Amino acid sequence: MTGEPAAPNGRETDSSERLSDWFELRGFAKWVALSGVLGLAGGLMAVAFSTLVDWTKRHGFSAAAGTSEGGVTADANQALVLVLPALGGLAVGLLLHLAGSERDGLGTDSVVRAFHRFKGRVRRRVMGVTAAASAVSIGSGGSGGQEGPVSQIGAALGSTIAGRLSFSDRDRRIFMMAGGSAGVSALFGSPLGAALFMPEVMYRRAEFEGDAIIPCVVSSSVAYSTFSALRGDSSAIAVPAALGDSLRFGGLAEIGVYVVLGILCAVLGGAFVAGLRGTERAFRRIHLVPRVLQPAVGGLVVGAMALGIGALVEGPGIAYGGHALIEDALAGTLALGALAGLVLAKAVATAVTVGSGGAGGVFAPSLAIGAVLGAFVGAGATRLFPGLELQPAAFALVGMGGFFAGVAKVPIAAVVMVSEMTGNYALLAPLMIVAVVHMTLSTRWSLYPSQVGGPVDSPAHTGDLIVDVLQSMTVRDVLDEASEPTLIGRSTTLRRAMHIVSDSRDTHFPVVDERNELVGIFSLSDLRRIYLAHEVSDMVIAGDFMREQVATVTPSDSLHDVQRLFTRRAVSALPVVADENPRRVLALLRRNEVGRAYTERLRELKGDS
Repeated sequence: MTGEPAAPNGRETDSSERLSDWFELRGFAKWVALSGVLGLAGGLMAVAFSTLVDWTKRHGFSAAAGTSEGGVTADANQALVLVLPALGGLAVGLLLHLAGSERDGLGTDSVVRAFHRFKGRVRRRVMGVTAAASAVSIGSGGSGGQEGPVSQIGAALGSTIAGRLSFSDRDRRIFMMAGGSAGVSALFGSPLGAALFMPEVMYRRAEFEGDAIIPCVVSSSVAYSTFSALRGDSSAIAVPAALGDSLRFGGLAEIGVYVVLGILCAVLGGAFVAGLRGTERAFRRIHLVPRVLQPAVGGLVVGAMALGIGALVEGPGIAYGGHALIEDALAGTLALGALAGLVLAKAVATAVTVGSGGAGGVFAPSLAIGAVLGAFVGAGATRLFPGLELQPAAFALVGMGGFFAGVAKVPIAAVVMVSEMTGNYALLAPLMIVAVVHMTLSTRWSLYPSQVGGPVDSPAHTGDLIVDVLQSMTVRDVLDEASEPTLIGRSTTLRRAMHIVSDSRDTHFPVVDERNELVGIFSLSDLRRIYLAHEVSDMVIAGDFMREQVATVTPSDSLHDVQRLFTRRAVSALPVVADENPRRVLALLRRNEVGRAYTERLRELKGDS
């Protein structure tokens, strides 16, 4: 760029690059070390939270229902089955009210919102309040999972540590995601899937927070190792080895059935999300019941549903996250009618639990709904097409990943996570097919309302986006918008220059010599000092009051550099000169033309018409 400092010589550049590389390595090492520490802390936190939830389940709803799988047996204490979820909801409502915490059962959504809206800040007290409220809600029979709350707890841990270390907003966001990945990895037994989940769940489109992947991988791996060492749990979903080894993809003949499964995932997923949002709105409109009591009302409804489904279906019921439901769907022990009833009951129970203000996540319930739906499609297709020799268990596994991929908008993480959780990689192809079909048909809604379309829509990337967009554009891209310059000859008298200026709409006027080459510039401000000197108006020429040091730009300069030059020189227009001849003026580029070009490009990137 003309008028700018010369580039350093080769020796200085090499030294700068070596110094930059050293700092880059140091920064990378910093993230590895700190993410490892966060993973260790996140793994220990997940152990404590899981132990607490298991204790409340064992001494709460499980004791009342007579089973540890969330179902209601014939000899269960029906009064307690009905009342316990309501009492748990009452306790959760009082706890959240006394703690002054926002009513938010969707733990992961609060992390997404913190990333985009609150610079990665998650309050420290969220760790204790979320852990206690979720343990009570789940343990008393609510239809919620542990994984959503543990992602929120881990994110709060990462955000708190980042605050203590005085991290920048960008680094705090990354550390918050790394903490969330640590919690999910520990409880799901899916280190790679969890590492991809947090960077992917921030957006509705297939986008990733690339800078967070390495820290998330490190924290996720350490958390998984810590949890496994202390709890001995290798997988969140127990799949018998014989069953896992037998699952396979039948190839082209089965693709049609998997496409149907993807379509049904989209239909049920849309209904599930709409029901969840609708339940939340309905409870907010109930003014006769104070908000602090509304989780108890939701718990009473869930208790009644548990009794009703228990009378129809033996085995796992609608309580808890639904891991037992997933295992039964994979094992093929549920009849076709039972599968249909359970998939609808689980979706409604989860919507009521969360929509009424109860604590607990929708992460695990979504997997359970998908698994039961997949088993239903697989069993139904087996009856319709016995010659295909379909495996309902394969459809249950694919449904689990495909359903969650679409409702949460995490196709890559869901496919990897389900494969890791079940230890089966033979069904990657149908998993991807169902995930893509579901994603394609569900672009208008999401399980997590705080998601944005992509980085271009996120307040977290506003500053980065301006730089990236302008850096990708050059002056050549806006030359058509730039104005034709009003050139003033160096020997033009002040009187003549005043006439030219009065007929022009420009504010800056390049001054050229006899060969029409740039020698200076003046602005309207420069004329204000002398425009009253009428007695010398024919003696003073443009060369006397022009500025000889002219900041210019060329068609190949980036608009980011141009914008910086505008700011540094405090001018509103710059001459555009030819690349091959820095004295030949091509146009006059105004500052607002750069802003207009940026706005247009931003609209293109966002896909607006």
